[in-house]
Amino acid sequence: MELKWLEDFLSLCETGNFRISSERRYVSQPAFSRRIKTLEEWVGTKLIDRSGQPAKLTVSGEVFKPVAQEIVQLAYQSRKNILTQLKVDEEKIRFSTVNTLAQFFLPGWLKKLQSVIETTSFSVTTDYSSIDDYLVALEEGAEDFFICYEDPTGMIVNDTTKYSSHKLGTELLVPVVSPDGDGRPTYWLPSCKPGYSVPYLMNNSRPTLWPIKHHLKTRYSDLVFVSVYETSIATALKDMVIEGYGVAWLPNSIVVDDLNSGRLVRAAEESDDILVDIKIYRYEQNTEPRAEKFWQIIKQSDAG
Repeated sequence: MELKWLEDFLSLCETGNFRISSERRYVSQPAFSRRIKTLEEWVGTKLIDRSGQPAKLTVSGEVFKPVAQEIVQLAYQSRKNILTQLKVDEEKIRFSTVNTLAQFFLPGWLKKLQSVIETTSFSVTTDYSSIDDYLVALEEGAEDFFICYEDPTGMIVNDTTKYSSHKLGTELLVPVVSPDGDGRPTYWLPSCKPGYSVPYLMNNSRPTLWPIKHHLKTRYSDLVFVSVYETSIATALKDMVIEGYGVAWLPNSIVVDDLNSGRLVRAAEESDDILVDIKIYRYEQNTEPRAEKFWQIIKQSDAG
């Protein structure tokens, strides 16, 4: 069965005249009549009573009419939905990043860009298991951009022939711990003696680990940080620190209120805060127009 047969039938239902309907359907009257007959053969019964003028529906035709209307409407609505989705997919900007940045950086950053970008469709993926997986996703075109904390060692995303990067902002990672009964930190890192074991709550998302691991190796190489809890969710780490499980470096943006209220306290001086750049990376060979246009906008925008 063809959709045009149903549209022919519905036109004839409206006009009751083969000649008028054939003209409306931009087909000769003989061809129009053949298509109506072909539809009747497909259904298995006569739908049109041709004995008088105007032509009328048979009992079967009356039953079939609402079915034909529903099929035609569903077909065109489905096509509209598909085309709309294709347009959305063509305009969608795809990011990969870590949970912390997805939760606490991307929403505000994208909001700042609203006035200078056309698309409002985004996807954010945070479940790649390693940095290699993030980069492979860029190279294979599964993602348009990778947003992460910059690696202080400069050894991870350092191939400038394959990847371009742009600084989007900064994040301050603060060493925090729960207070004791007197409001003092349960662990004060600068006063810990060499070899002291510090219970450590760790963000196990590798791009987040880069700056913290680098800091521990260069600043506190004489202490033993024993991992007692690992997760990729920064808010879960914060809750565990509040419950007294140990020390963690957490984004200032999610602990500032807890520090002000006393639920959390610093585990070291401000000199132990880690200021890191947040950078966006793209694969040089990604020539998708939507990605290229977005890349040029963020490079020129004050939102970055």
